[in-house]
Amino acid sequence: MSTAADGTQADGPSNDAAISADGRHVAFTSTAPSFGCAQFFPCLLVKDLAAGGLTRIDLGSGYTYGSPRMSADGGRVGYSAGVRFLVPYLYDRATGRSEQLWPENPPGRNELGRVESISPDGTHVAYTIGNRSGPQGSRLLYVRDTATGTDELVSPAEEGSKGGASVSGDGERVAYQLPGLTEDDPSDVFVRDRATGERTQADTGLGAAELVRVTADGRRVLLDAENGVYVHDLRTGESRRVAEGRALSATADGRYAVVAGEDGVRVRDLRTGRLGAALPADAQPGTDMLAAEGRAVTFGSAASHLVAGDTNRESDVFVLSGRLRKNPAPMPSVTERISMTSDGRQRPGASYDPAMGEGKVVAFTSQGTDDPKDTDVFVDAGGGVSRVDSGTQGPAHQGTPCSSGRMVGYVAPFEPDGGPGVHIRNRAVGKLSSLGSYQGVRFTWMGQPSVDPGCRWIAYAATLPPTDADPHPRSRVYRFRLDGGTTDVVSALRGEAAANPSISDDGRYIAFEQGGRVCVRDLDTGALETAGAEGHASAPSLSADGRKVAFRQGRNVHVVDLDTGATTRVEGAEPSLSGDGTHVAYTSGRSVYLLEIATGKRQLISVDRWGGRNDLPARHPSVNADGTVVAFQSASPDLVEGDTNGVSDVFLRTVR
Repeated sequence: MSTAADGTQADGPSNDAAISADGRHVAFTSTAPSFGCAQFFPCLLVKDLAAGGLTRIDLGSGYTYGSPRMSADGGRVGYSAGVRFLVPYLYDRATGRSEQLWPENPPGRNELGRVESISPDGTHVAYTIGNRSGPQGSRLLYVRDTATGTDELVSPAEEGSKGGASVSGDGERVAYQLPGLTEDDPSDVFVRDRATGERTQADTGLGAAELVRVTADGRRVLLDAENGVYVHDLRTGESRRVAEGRALSATADGRYAVVAGEDGVRVRDLRTGRLGAALPADAQPGTDMLAAEGRAVTFGSAASHLVAGDTNRESDVFVLSGRLRKNPAPMPSVTERISMTSDGRQRPGASYDPAMGEGKVVAFTSQGTDDPKDTDVFVDAGGGVSRVDSGTQGPAHQGTPCSSGRMVGYVAPFEPDGGPGVHIRNRAVGKLSSLGSYQGVRFTWMGQPSVDPGCRWIAYAATLPPTDADPHPRSRVYRFRLDGGTTDVVSALRGEAAANPSISDDGRYIAFEQGGRVCVRDLDTGALETAGAEGHASAPSLSADGRKVAFRQGRNVHVVDLDTGATTRVEGAEPSLSGDGTHVAYTSGRSVYLLEIATGKRQLISVDRWGGRNDLPARHPSVNADGTVVAFQSASPDLVEGDTNGVSDVFLRTVR
């Protein structure tokens, strides 16, 4: 939603969103210069979801804005704004004018305030005013009748500072929160009947409770209490628990709410228990974030996988629409193409071999031209795609980052002699370290580097030249300490070839394949463990703690807990185990999947733009540290819009 009328992305963060009950208008704040806003002066905008138009509410130079509230049709917007102190305002979309909400001659010294609630029809606004001395910023609670322009004091300063307020549809009842009398009950919720002056406590017996809202008909109050969400009936005086968790926002009828619970932040039908998709983990909630019947919810998020083309790397405002279900579908997600040029164009040559760190850190190999030997290693660690190799070494490939992407290992010719080499780029300082020998003897082949998540070690496979004692040398696995310069031999010096190392977070454990087995070496004790049955085991992937290992054997991917022996199997190949050991990505058929090991839940990762399977094969999956993002390579043109280069690209899909 935080885009210009022509769909252009904002170039700064946007959040603090509120949606009208009819779901057509969203108000939000932003500091994006493209909206005419400034870094320290958030501005307030209203987006028309149907027409796409964007309106800026502007009081003049130097004002900053926040806390929007909307009437049901979006015709009126309550908000706070000011040059020095924020005070409450009401904007009328029909006239384009804003009016400051302030009573005549309020008691005491008052210099700031905020809009707390606006009735669905926009005829009544609850607002607080106060001063900046201690907790006095909301000591007076008023209701403005927009038809008459009059203000009525609902709660005086003697009752205490107000922790929130909500006004009914006809403006007759106002619910508000006050400080409690004891540490065990730090807040209380009351309802004032403006016609009779009667004040009723709504949270009796619930302990510490917070106000969510009063319903439009003025009959019920929705509350957050210590052990769930409650509805208090003002006619009977009874309180009923309707959900676990904490309600962040609710519709005017009190039936639908955005609830933060053990299953995430979701829209919930408090009558039937039906649910919406879980919002992103970083979703920024708002007081008026839910449309009528729970059919749309607005929130701020820095996630870039929710809609196609979100490349501004800023917090944006989104609206999620959809039916509530007993077993809701997951939050929609889109696939991102990472293998792009620095100015956002397609790369001319193929990109492949992605390797993940934490978050969305990913390294990959890419051809600069159609020449398959013209390859470089790139990394995206949150600041855009940048090249890792020197550019003069010749073809570079097999990039592998540590978790943060600070250290990236790769394979390229050794510049002094043009022979094989494994290199490590310290991106923080630009330093390049190169490995080419063991105990002064030059390797004849090197490859398959694996940098540990903690950025201190690199494991690799290499072959020494033949000697009289070993006329037919095989590849061995080695470990190099990046800050000490020492090299250890991980696999046996004789016997069958060892290859494909995977290293734990502290460099202590290294998994590798040798002689049809998957082995795990403890470099602290020298102990060697094997995983799975002997024969045709390959492609190990080790968890960060070194105690779980995934590998391929036959037609299956195995995940083995080395401490308990527990094994999970799934038909597939090319396993990649998340650092925390909870998820494994793999290929099956022509597609990439992600398996949640504890539950057995499987998710298609290489999904096209319409929710189906990829057209062309997807390969080489790599999952990040916590199983939330999977990278893979594919030449399928249907994964993202505008993929016309006809070659393999590297993609990221965020799954949680």
